[in-house]
Amino acid sequence: MLTRRQLLKHSAKLSMLLFGSKAFAADIFDGFIRLKEERVKVIFIQGQVCAGCSISMMYGNETNFLQFIRHIISLQVHPMLSFESSDDYLEMLEKTVKNGDYILAFEGSIPMGIPNACNIGGIPLKNFIKPAVENASIIVASGTCSSHGGIPAAVNNETGAVSLIEYLDMQNIHKPYLRIPGCPVHPDWLMGSISYVASTGEIPKVTELKTPKTYYKDTIHNHCNRFQHFSQDLYLSDYAQDKTNCLLKKGCRGPVTYSDCPIRNWNGNTNFCIKSNAPCVGCVHPDWPFESDMYITAEKAEDITWWEMQEKVRNREKDKK
Repeated sequence: MLTRRQLLKHSAKLSMLLFGSKAFAADIFDGFIRLKEERVKVIFIQGQVCAGCSISMMYGNETNFLQFIRHIISLQVHPMLSFESSDDYLEMLEKTVKNGDYILAFEGSIPMGIPNACNIGGIPLKNFIKPAVENASIIVASGTCSSHGGIPAAVNNETGAVSLIEYLDMQNIHKPYLRIPGCPVHPDWLMGSISYVASTGEIPKVTELKTPKTYYKDTIHNHCNRFQHFSQDLYLSDYAQDKTNCLLKKGCRGPVTYSDCPIRNWNGNTNFCIKSNAPCVGCVHPDWPFESDMYITAEKAEDITWWEMQEKVRNREKDKK
């Protein structure tokens, strides 16, 4: 058992490690005390979803999922993890919602055009979810489907799927919320954001899209391991022969996609798409999966400047037309 003095010392060391200064030692100390005294309640609800975000979270990187649910949060219900099922599961979920004061982590989209495309307990999701969002203290949209609509809301979708954030606007519900896009969401992005809320009682600093700045403040392109090749106008032409040159002219969306994938990496800090010699598809982008081809068409790319290429990336649909 740590004494108060020992905990303060550890907090100062963490502050130095994370921020290069002891200025945040008191905040870290207060966060530990908050977590010790009372763990925040968290419920997970899934809509139109493949469950990939939950699976990604369970196979976390340095942030261990078991430690997360044992020591950081008080996990009330999760459709894939709860021992309860059927009526028992619904009863526990409804009890937690009724008591309020919890973080709601929602995955997937909500079918508004065909309500019965997704039911919970025989109730259309669009009706079932309303009291859950109204009684939540903070809402976390987990994954691109919940954040922006994602694949279920792609072009020609007949269910009328919308993101959780769009649903809040439709229902005129005003709650503090975070978008944590990704297909799937990176475990650090989701668990890190919820841990921040759990330890401070507040949402972290966010971008204009309400995504945490810690993870989504800069483009993939600016931190890409191939940026030096881009700077030298060295672009990949043959996937079989080239594993290092810039993938921009192969349709990479890194210049318009904001996340820290190149710094954080995936699968235990092993790799990410571009390191695997695959162009970024922009899975955290608000418009993903887009209305045309997966990758950007780069016709006549050799004849235009970088700034013109970036404009082509931003106006991809116009280029296609």
